[in-house]
Formats: sequence, structure tokens, C-alpha cells
Amino acid sequence: MTVQLTGRRPTAPPAVPWHFAIRAVAVVTGLTLLLIVDVRGVTFYVAWALIVLALVTEGAATLVYSRRARGNTRP
Repeated sequence: MTVQLTGRRPTAPPAVPWHFAIRAVAVVTGLTLLLIVDVRGVTFYVAWALIVLALVTEGAATLVYSRRARGNTRP
């Protein structure tokens, strides 16, 4: 069994996209508010709004990505 070396160095994994990092921070902040803060009133709604907004935008981004990956196959 022989291994062929191509002469290329292994590349580092790509950095985390900024939009993913923003969504992750929103979810973590929302969950932290729900766990640590005595969630009543406005804080409760802000925490859930952060979580839901992050999940909805992730779903939209996934939909856009899948449509672009498929390409325009319509005539």
C-alpha cells in the first residue's frame, strides 16, 4: 500500500461565518437570560425573541442555500 503525496499542505478549516456567530450569540444570550435572570415581563419576551429570531433566520439562510445549491433547473 503506497501513499501518494501531492505536495500540498493541509489547510486550516475555514473560519466561522459572521452570520452564524451572530445567531449563536443571540441563542446563547437568550438562554442565559432565561436561566439566570428572573424572567418576568419584558426580559422574558426579549429572551424568547432573540432565540426565535436566530432560529428563523437560520431556517431562512438554510432555505436560500439549498435553493442556490440546487441551481435554477426550471425552464
